[in-house]
Amino acid sequence: MTAPVALWRPDVVARVRSLHLRARQTVAGLGVGLRRSVRLGQAVEFADYKPYTLGDSLRDLDWRVLGRRDRLVVRRYRAETEMGATLVLDASADLGSTAAKWEQAIAFTATLAWLLYLENEPVALHIAGGAGSVVRSLPGRRGRSHLARIFGSLAGVAPGGRAGLGAVFRTVGARARPRGMIVVVSDFMEAPSEWSSALDALAQRRADVRAVQVYDAAETGLAFERPLRLYSPEGGEDETLDPVAMREEVCAEALRFFAEVRGEVRRRRGVHSLLEARASLVQAFGGFLLGREGSAR
Repeated sequence: MTAPVALWRPDVVARVRSLHLRARQTVAGLGVGLRRSVRLGQAVEFADYKPYTLGDSLRDLDWRVLGRRDRLVVRRYRAETEMGATLVLDASADLGSTAAKWEQAIAFTATLAWLLYLENEPVALHIAGGAGSVVRSLPGRRGRSHLARIFGSLAGVAPGGRAGLGAVFRTVGARARPRGMIVVVSDFMEAPSEWSSALDALAQRRADVRAVQVYDAAETGLAFERPLRLYSPEGGEDETLDPVAMREEVCAEALRFFAEVRGEVRRRRGVHSLLEARASLVQAFGGFLLGREGSAR
């Protein structure tokens, strides 16, 4: 059994506060309509009528009943199923190849958890890879205390090891609520052949799958002027190259990789978004909540 996060550690406490502040600021920057679009229980059916009382929404008034019977009633609905969301964070060493990329991934995940909490949606968290004392899997629940556990888990993890996305998708697919939202925050720096077929486990749950691919433009654009040595934090041989001579080729390869990941997600009826490490989270969430595909800078 994984040891719980030591929330009393000063560094974790400070990190939780920082994540909480950034999440609140991002949500405050979104329009009301965008904030409401995160609602998952949109598949509803009519339940019954009830007499109108002060405070009920006028949009739910049944004007035909008013015309026929001269009384105010409102329509009531019930969700066909309880939806909920599962947040999957890739905490592998590759995602921590730059501090900006890691911080953006953590902040995005925390902000989405905060948004779902405000909408009273049950939220589950699954952390793939990572180092440090951290709860790696939390079941889908509601409430402030559960949100605190999510933030504590995010604050206590550091990038490390491999994510093993294929196994993660199969595990999450077996646990996720049918027709819920599954959001994967990752750089997807594993060969698509290792994880693409496992996306079927998510598609079989009829889930709203959203892949948020985090990247750092300094890496993908090879924004360096002097020769450098590249290495993978997850192993493999080092490579020395001239960034000026190789910049165009590396940029083209990055675009091909983004397109490959996007194609695998789309084939399972998912939505793929790109999240640059230094991009505005407010703008990023605007596209994410509207289901828009991201684009590389």
